Amino acid sequence: MPGERGVSAIFITAALSAVALIAVLGWQIARSVGAQNSHPPIVSSVNGAFFSASSSAPSGATDAVASSTDALSSLGSTVIQQLEGAYAQLLAAGEYSSTTAVQAGRSLAPYISANVQYPAFTSADIKTDSDTSYKRMLQYRSDLQTSLAPLLQNTQPEYEIFAYYVQTKDAGYLTKLEAAAENYRAAASSTATVLVPKDAVGVQVGMLNAMEEFAATLDAMSAHASDPFASAALLENYNQAENDMVSAFNALANYAKSKTP
Repeated sequence: MPGERGVSAIFITAALSAVALIAVLGWQIARSVGAQNSHPPIVSSVNGAFFSASSSAPSGATDAVASSTDALSSLGSTVIQQLEGAYAQLLAAGEYSSTTAVQAGRSLAPYISANVQYPAFTSADIKTDSDTSYKRMLQYRSDLQTSLAPLLQNTQPEYEIFAYYVQTKDAGYLTKLEAAAENYRAAASSTATVLVPKDAVGVQVGMLNAMEEFAATLDAMSAHASDPFASAALLENYNQAENDMVSAFNALANYAKSKTP
């Protein structure tokens, strides 16, 4: 029947355009990874933001949105369904052509996104100390240097590890990415036990959440590395998680700078 032939044609075109969309997504991944080369690695940002900034102190003192692992796994089929709908609208409007079909496919690329879930901390989770003196800040700094030690094991930028996987498909790079995520998670777990000056609670919460967010994002990228739809969606999460990490440790640096001997 004509109607059945039409639906079949739309589905086939959607599938083919999805292949073209994958190519667009692959280009976005390459562009995003390339852009990261101009940014300092997260660990460098952490060290520079707090410890280096404090070194002058006196010594001695939606859209197509996926929100779960299952949703990310089915993101590709969700996009194809959206393409089918877009093509049906083009046909109904008499505007369908190979050119408009490709444009519809490409137009979806920027809107593919994911919601990465991670355990969030609040001020109620923070152990506080009423002492907010300069001396207390120095002790806080010392405690953080110990609790954040796992991050020093991440010697290679995470975006670089992911880029090598994209280029080589060597699963060893995913193992490295998972190990990096575990180091962020270990640092967060250890830092959560640190006694915090009461005027640094907001800073502490931001830092803990940023590390958990970054760890969860790296895990998701590793788990869905072979899926171009999920990988493209998670790139936005990576950029956001990276910005949140830098912002959190900048806030920590500013806190340290606000204290005077």
